[in-house]
Amino acid sequence: MGVVYVGRTAEDAPVAVKTLHAAHLDRDDLRERFDRESTALGMVQGPGVAALVAVSERDDETPWLAMEYVPGLDLATYLERNDPLDEVDGAALGLVLASALTEIHTAGLLHRDLKPANVMLGPDGPRVVDFGLVAIGGAGGDLTMTNMRLGTPRFMAPEQFTDPTGVTTAADVYALGVILAYATSGRYPYNGSTPEALGMAAVSPDVHPDLSEVPAGLLPLVTELMATTPGSRPALADVRARLTEFLAAAGLSPGAARARLAEHTHVEGTGIADTIPAATRPAATTRPATAPLRTGTGNGTRLAARTAARLRRAYARPAA
Repeated sequence: MGVVYVGRTAEDAPVAVKTLHAAHLDRDDLRERFDRESTALGMVQGPGVAALVAVSERDDETPWLAMEYVPGLDLATYLERNDPLDEVDGAALGLVLASALTEIHTAGLLHRDLKPANVMLGPDGPRVVDFGLVAIGGAGGDLTMTNMRLGTPRFMAPEQFTDPTGVTTAADVYALGVILAYATSGRYPYNGSTPEALGMAAVSPDVHPDLSEVPAGLLPLVTELMATTPGSRPALADVRARLTEFLAAAGLSPGAARARLAEHTHVEGTGIADTIPAATRPAATTRPATAPLRTGTGNGTRLAARTAARLRRAYARPAA
């Protein structure tokens, strides 16, 4: 629903500027979703999530948000071009993403679309960059009021197919398991030619995920993360503890493991601008964004605070 450009602040710092696609400007539902993404980014603080820098005014004709620019490939592109991660880098990736999810969930958010394409491999480690399907205060409101399935089928938990209004943070934990399985084996746990086929495989107790190529050291954890029943998946605190212990056995602290992962996966000279086809790329993709940008502080929490309470009231619904 959006287009991403590279812009610059008044201080000439690069930022990733996301705007709502012109074809969707008359869609109130998509404008609200974009507004929700801006607010969610401002509510999350931590090294595993790209920081919010500035947002448009609510009545601007074209909504936009500016976030921290993370140069590098996204995880999906990296894995298309390279061999799977070894188990140490896989554990480091898992720890970074588990920590990012902890930050997201602590802020009262559900991500609902964690996948390799939404993870940028920056020079200092991975960052989650896209909150387009985020839920604030629970999944019982917003677009799921019509029972719409939200997410990317290969990374969706079974309950996202069967009960989208009842999705909890356990769905993000499941997605973490799928990402680790794919990142360390190069194979998707489930295959299907349609979203429906993938959903049927994910929810069926008789169809087991293909985890045959997942490194032995990570296999037990990945298996638990992908449990069919949400309540059977481990808590993120347990996931972080187990991965930290795994890395310690390899002689690495969490910081050293993250640095090792960044050294192995960050690709110089790549970034968000490279994902825009040359034929459709505007003539000035790196243009100053000084006119509309409002400078934020920290992770942009103050920029979004004005609308956070409103969006919580608008989108949160009591659990059924």
